[in-house]
Amino acid sequence: MSFGKVITALITPFKGERVDIEGLKDNISFQIEAEVDGLLFLGSTGEGNSLSSDEREEVMEVAVQEGKGKIPILFSVGGLSTKEVIEKVKIAEDKGGDVLLITPPYYLLPSQEGMIAHFEAIAEKTSVPIILYNHPKRTGVHLEVETVKRLASLKNIVGIKDASGQLGYSVAIRDALPHFELYAGDDLFSLPLLAIGGSGVISVLSNLMPQEMKKMVLEKEPTLYQKLYPFMKMSQIETNPVPIKAMMNFANLPAGECRLPLTPLTPSSQCQIEELLKKSFIAPMATHD
Repeated sequence: MSFGKVITALITPFKGERVDIEGLKDNISFQIEAEVDGLLFLGSTGEGNSLSSDEREEVMEVAVQEGKGKIPILFSVGGLSTKEVIEKVKIAEDKGGDVLLITPPYYLLPSQEGMIAHFEAIAEKTSVPIILYNHPKRTGVHLEVETVKRLASLKNIVGIKDASGQLGYSVAIRDALPHFELYAGDDLFSLPLLAIGGSGVISVLSNLMPQEMKKMVLEKEPTLYQKLYPFMKMSQIETNPVPIKAMMNFANLPAGECRLPLTPLTPSSQCQIEELLKKSFIAPMATHD
């Protein structure tokens, strides 16, 4: 089961205190026109945990309305407890999501057996394909290779997004599970992961540069990667998604600010982003109303 090579982890644009629905529609259209392979909504890049339950459902409805049948729609549905995640899974399934991305419970620090039981309970409640998301920096726990192997035996757990920052971990996953979908969860690891047989990348930078990311991934070309490297690095200059939203705002793509507790870029980071984009001839687009 493949969902393509470039999946954009889409931001959620805001206008003041509310979700910018028209801006969200514009961003979806921009991605579809650029021919990315999938769209992920409500992840960390999409500030899913900063949205109310009503806002999350509204984003899901817009995603399906604008993208269903044109592009795979992925929803991030992680949470603190197994019960909470199952409730989110049910909503995402009812709304029409094609794939679910799920982190281990964060903050609680479950054991490997606890995480296995967590994902088994979730998988029993849905037929929608599930991609595991290993992001120890954000969750505080690491899905060990043996844990992933056990979970991969469940028919609807079909892949993993790896943001561990450890290429050796991805190599071990690919060696143990050659047909398991394996996505880079960090743009900087996109080409290295492709080189060891990875499926593709769930990308932050493709919010701004979807065509360039798609071309680099398809061609697996080091020179293209090197050209994109400064943008990848700049998108991580502060906590995601603060930098990518600043980059999109510079290009007049719908973004707005992040919600508290995330705050705008420092003046120094803002200057670095503007200098890079100006030097790279990324001109602002027509202003979004």
